[in-house]
Amino acid sequence: MEPAIKLNDLTKRYTFKILALKGISLEIDQGECVGFLGPNGAGKSTTIKILTGLIRPTDGTAFLNGHDIRKNKKEALRSVGCVVETPDFYPYLTPIDTLNYLGNLRGVDGLEGRIEEVLDLVNLQDWADTRVGSFSKGMKQRLGLAQALLHDPQLLILDEPSSGLDPKGMAEIRQLINKLKHEKTIFLSSHLLSEVQQIADKVALINKGEILAYDTMRGLSSKLSGVQEATIETLSPLTEEQLETVRSHPIVKDIKLTDVKHYLLIFQGETEECRMDLMRELIDRGIPLTAFTPKGLGLEDIYMEMIQ
Repeated sequence: MEPAIKLNDLTKRYTFKILALKGISLEIDQGECVGFLGPNGAGKSTTIKILTGLIRPTDGTAFLNGHDIRKNKKEALRSVGCVVETPDFYPYLTPIDTLNYLGNLRGVDGLEGRIEEVLDLVNLQDWADTRVGSFSKGMKQRLGLAQALLHDPQLLILDEPSSGLDPKGMAEIRQLINKLKHEKTIFLSSHLLSEVQQIADKVALINKGEILAYDTMRGLSSKLSGVQEATIETLSPLTEEQLETVRSHPIVKDIKLTDVKHYLLIFQGETEECRMDLMRELIDRGIPLTAFTPKGLGLEDIYMEMIQ
């Protein structure tokens, strides 16, 4: 199966001095939800514009579902739905009018039934006959998702979908995306750490036109630092002797009491096998463990360390 998105040495130069993308490569498999994260000016919007056919790369290739966006834009975009940062619509049209117009342009079969489906999916059915000009920004974002889903695309490209929304609007959009990610491949461009952490299966970090890392949260955390943390729960509070037994383990850096029978364990070990070995050895040494929950670095820690 072809990757949903495949970028090979993608470069974009606007002027001699402005190199927005410096030969980035990225491969996203079908069914993944990937957060594309970076500060303002990192190259996120340029990448999105290339993927949606709005601009051409200076060099390199971009494939959507196996189709080269430069050589066959129409076919490449046929199975793609896109929501831009600030979707806008004709204010005097209703959602039904808007989706009818866009659906006819796209040649969507069974359009009337499909419009009902997508309006229900984005919770706009009660406003189907209300003029869009009276909509809040959050409602326009939901209508933006409805138009992106109208032709039932395999791939959704979302550019800052929660930008400028209040907390309620952001939560609504996150909830929608979490519902959709079980059915679609999603490429989500954002500079909001919390949004990416709550939605994405993987994270691609970009800064100054270069991909710094691409992995799961756990994978990124392990690559950045061998120092790991785990919260552990014990059957009863540990005695001083038991605490010393834990501290004496070769890979343990420290153990701190957080609440009666709960402790924060800081240790050196990058792999899953290392963590499992540590847990087994502590039990063998008589530590009455009832829970061992590894904790990696948070996305904010990873982000700040990588973009420095």
